[in-house]
Amino acid sequence: MFCTGFLLLLLTTVSCGPGSDVDSIVKRTYNNGIDTIDLGETLPFDWDTMYWFPSNIPLEEINSIVNINKYWQDVGDRIVFVKDGKIVYYKEYFPYHETPLERICFNPNSVQAYHKNDALFSIEEKGDKLFILTKIH
Repeated sequence: MFCTGFLLLLLTTVSCGPGSDVDSIVKRTYNNGIDTIDLGETLPFDWDTMYWFPSNIPLEEINSIVNINKYWQDVGDRIVFVKDGKIVYYKEYFPYHETPLERICFNPNSVQAYHKNDALFSIEEKGDKLFILTKIH
C-alpha cells in the first residue's frame, strides 16, 4: 500500500512541476486571451484517456473504471489521466468552504471520459478561482 501511494505521489509530482499542472495550464491559457484549449496538445505528459469524477462518485465506482488506490479519501472531485491503462497524472480537489480552491471543473459535472485525440474544450471563468471546461464537439 505504501509503495503504490508513494510511487503515484512521486509520479504526480514529477509530471506536474510548478506551473505545469492542468489547473495552471488552463488558467494561463485563459489569461492569455484564449478561451479554448486542446488538452491533447498542451499537457506536458503523455496520456490516452482522461477521466473526470465528481465528488459524488464513490471510490468503488471509480475503481471499476480506473484502478486507483482505494484507500484515498472519498471527498473531492478528481481528474485522472491514463496512458496504456496506467495512471500518469492524478489530481484530487478537496472542498474548502472557507477558501475556494483555484481549480478546474468539467461541464457536465458527471463522470466523463475523453480521449487525447478529441480533447478540445471551451474555457469559462467563474469568479477568479474556477474554470469550467466544456467539450467542443
